[in-house]
Amino acid sequence: MTKKEIFLQEFDKDHNDVVVEVTVPNCPRTELIINPKENFKGKKEYYDKAYNDDLELKSFDQIKIVSYRFR
Repeated sequence: MTKKEIFLQEFDKDHNDVVVEVTVPNCPRTELIINPKENFKGKKEYYDKAYNDDLELKSFDQIKIVSYRFR
């Protein structure tokens, strides 16, 4: 399975939210994005379309998901 497939599968489980850590060009630190479970359907669709199998943004590969945590 790819990194993206493993990540996307977690959206179907019983979690309250997800914290996604992404790289941002020209910023010294990564950013954390928190999405509640009410947004999971739309966010899963977005991540599936916008990110490649290595969790890099297709339109700008300097933006990457470097970690995530479902809670």
